[in-house]
Amino acid sequence: MRAEQDDASALLDGLDLDTLLTALTRSRGYEAALRDPPGRRGWSDAVPGSISFLDLDQRIERLSRLLALNKGQPGASVAILAPLGPEAIVSMMAALRAGLSPLMLPLHANELELLKLIEASGAVMALGVSRVGSQRPLMTLRNLAMRTFGTRFVGGFGPDIPDGVAPLDMLMTNPALQPLPPVTQRPALQVTEGVSLQGPFTLSERELLGKALDISRALKPAVSSRIVTTLIGGDLAALASGPAMAMLAGLELLPLGLFSLGDLQACIEGGRSVHLVLPGAMEPALAHSRLASHPALASLVFVQRGAREDPAVGRPDIAIVDIEVSSPADIAVVRRQGPALA
Repeated sequence: MRAEQDDASALLDGLDLDTLLTALTRSRGYEAALRDPPGRRGWSDAVPGSISFLDLDQRIERLSRLLALNKGQPGASVAILAPLGPEAIVSMMAALRAGLSPLMLPLHANELELLKLIEASGAVMALGVSRVGSQRPLMTLRNLAMRTFGTRFVGGFGPDIPDGVAPLDMLMTNPALQPLPPVTQRPALQVTEGVSLQGPFTLSERELLGKALDISRALKPAVSSRIVTTLIGGDLAALASGPAMAMLAGLELLPLGLFSLGDLQACIEGGRSVHLVLPGAMEPALAHSRLASHPALASLVFVQRGAREDPAVGRPDIAIVDIEVSSPADIAVVRRQGPALA
């Protein structure tokens, strides 16, 4: 165990999300890094598409320079209200690149709960998306900014930007953006406890990548495979099993954003092997569905399964990994079954 810890520590030395993206951009810049589910337009009004590693890096660069216009102090907090997907990932990584600390807000929280989290973090900026189903995150952020004197900038992605909110998609096309200040130390990420909504709790990129490495070692993903995640929030389990593992292993990430069975079925098709990430509560439904026997499934990751007595998926040919959340800043990764590791 000690040897494994030392090995992991050596692998993570000098690594952060930007370093990984830079390496992927150089080696596989035109390959897809993120892909939208085919039904995305129905819940967000945005046309579904894909983003290459090169395009992802450019979007992050443009947004980070836009955030630098607000001249926040190093390590200042940036609140993000968006489902786990391209906008949330770009916002999180742009904040880090600009020397700011991203606070991943839970979409299921009400305005009072969100207000407490924003005030506790001292967020000076807020970023979000225009629509998620019946929710209007940008309207919520604009209302909250009017009640918190510290939040001086609200920016939004999407086709329907309310008054008082900066249209990020348009502003990011400006070629004369603010140069980035030198970043001497990478700031921490901020996450929230999903049930009690306590927080925010700080999390370093090294800790995030360490957990992503644990998951990747348990799954042994091939570079040609993709991650399909049904997790919507930006907590540690979702970030580690989704964007962090995708960056670490160089995989295409397909986040559903809003759960749809039709989208899930479509995302598993396409010829690639799939590492499917699901809440633990969905295991019984998957076990009784046709998707459980789909040949494209290479592994399954269940988050917060607990000590369930429900039927497990009967696939001894694939790896099944459980992620148990012990605290907002710590998760345990356990490989439940699967072929012998090399």
